[in-house]
Amino acid sequence: MKNVVSKTINVLKKSGVSGLKSSIKNKIIPPILAPQCYLSNIKFEKSSIDIVIGKNVDISSVIDELSKLNVNINYFGFSEFVSAEKYQQINQYTFDNVFLHRSFVYIFSKKKCNFNNCVNISIDNDLLNEITHYLKNIFGLKLLSNYNSEYNVSLKTSTFFDSYGTNYYSGGAERYCLDLYEVLKECNLNLNIYQNSKIPFFRKYNNVNVIGLSPLSDVANNTYQYVDLQTKNYIYHTFYNSQLHIYSAFQECFPNHIGPSIGISHGISWDHKMNKASNANRFWDEKQNIIIGALYCDKLISVDTNTANWFQTIDYDLGNRKFSVISNYVDTKTFKPRKDYLKHDDRIIITYPRRLYEPRGLYIALNVVEKILKKYNNVEFHFVGKGFDSDLKQINKIIKKYPKNVYCYSCSPFDMPKVYQKADISLIPTLYSEGTSLSCLEAMASGNIVVATRIGGLTDLIINNLNGYLIEPNANALYDRLEDIIENYDKQEHIRKLAIETAKTFNKNIWKEKWKKVIQSFNLKNKSSNNELVEFYIHDITNISDKIIKQISKELLDGNLIYIRSKKNLDYDNISCGLLQVVPYDEEVVSLPERIYVEKNIKIDRKANEIIRI
Repeated sequence: MKNVVSKTINVLKKSGVSGLKSSIKNKIIPPILAPQCYLSNIKFEKSSIDIVIGKNVDISSVIDELSKLNVNINYFGFSEFVSAEKYQQINQYTFDNVFLHRSFVYIFSKKKCNFNNCVNISIDNDLLNEITHYLKNIFGLKLLSNYNSEYNVSLKTSTFFDSYGTNYYSGGAERYCLDLYEVLKECNLNLNIYQNSKIPFFRKYNNVNVIGLSPLSDVANNTYQYVDLQTKNYIYHTFYNSQLHIYSAFQECFPNHIGPSIGISHGISWDHKMNKASNANRFWDEKQNIIIGALYCDKLISVDTNTANWFQTIDYDLGNRKFSVISNYVDTKTFKPRKDYLKHDDRIIITYPRRLYEPRGLYIALNVVEKILKKYNNVEFHFVGKGFDSDLKQINKIIKKYPKNVYCYSCSPFDMPKVYQKADISLIPTLYSEGTSLSCLEAMASGNIVVATRIGGLTDLIINNLNGYLIEPNANALYDRLEDIIENYDKQEHIRKLAIETAKTFNKNIWKEKWKKVIQSFNLKNKSSNNELVEFYIHDITNISDKIIKQISKELLDGNLIYIRSKKNLDYDNISCGLLQVVPYDEEVVSLPERIYVEKNIKIDRKANEIIRI
């Protein structure tokens, strides 16, 4: 792998992008792919059992017993996974990454095999009794927890939930994924979202399947080794089951790409504040993933003209032919101004409606709060979004000083229209990495006075002093502009009216139709179905009744996603597998379950289409 990357970088340095394209096309440099030879005959089926059989091992009685479950059984000879000297390197990795939460394996062999999430049964034991016993406990249910994603579309992203699958990130990139789900649904296709994570998990968010992929290694985040493991892991989980791969950030297909693919650019993300003219050579060395990722993707969608123009300057053919600009969008039926938006009382509400961290300009905004409030006591600041603990601490420091003027909270995407309707001014003070901001468009559609920095795709949306204000990306510029707006608040009517009219040209329906044309160009097989979310509330996961075990088995055989919420003895890592997930008892509810099964003497305050006492 390292040799391939090194060779790639050398070609790029000597021959530029056109030379690299030629090398890939002529197979001088092969596409960088994970080793698939050990998975070539494995097809993951819903409700299937994988059995690895040692040489000359007779398990006919066990097979008869398993056949009563009405599940598919896949048989593999033990030798298919063992290749002498490569055994430790390749095959252990294969089992760890594939079978950990996608399938379950019985291994029948004379020697013990330490593969994760496999039932290792020695042939010296009473096989039938052992396997029958196993099926009657919670661990045995993992046999039925496989997931079939055949014909689906897969979307690879860095984050959707947090690394443990418990906290939904409500940023623009996450909302974009949800809207893509709606586009694919209208095309009669299913979407599965795969994200990076610290532990494997399977969650739902408003009917969308979200699968967390762990590198199963202690490698540091954002290192080459980490990225290599994550991209391999994604390939292992989607190679046979997905007919189209969408990369939420196109460079995420580096170094291990799988196609056919669409790469998305949400704006130039490499305009980092650490970039210096004196470090130009290092910049190119470190950013090979950007160019190579663009070359690997079959189609590239840019949300602004900025990215497409940038690529066209370094490779005219790449920027001109591969990139299509599909600007971001806003649903103007949902995001609209309040009826009396031009009228105002003495209170002016300034909103920061985005992720609470440094690249989105959090500290530019924080640095003007106190100065503004000392001069204008009729102003409120609302920081609306989610952030890391270190960033939230800085906001809370100001809240303690001005508890009646500064607020911080998060909302679901469905509640954001109300936030904008209450606001008078919205801040989009991005420092770097910005496309045609969804937050900016939503604020404009709501009739807010938008103050944004001249970064990325924001210049595609705002013409300074016409439909909003563009400033330099620093706190002094923001303070000066806010001071001017507050002092001349009665003169902002034309800004607000033109902002609304501008937003109408970024209509969501136009965005949908453009995306549908891109999807349809791949001639995919239409297959729209979705598994239901079913939850079980129980007392003790180590002491589950036969009745509940039987019901969980039935739901798994129907292909449904199961959440088990246990008051006692939680064991997430050892039990969670595929469609069977043990989640914290009070974990945030982000999808309405189809059914909830509740064990006796447990009270819940939850909604579902059906609640069943069991």
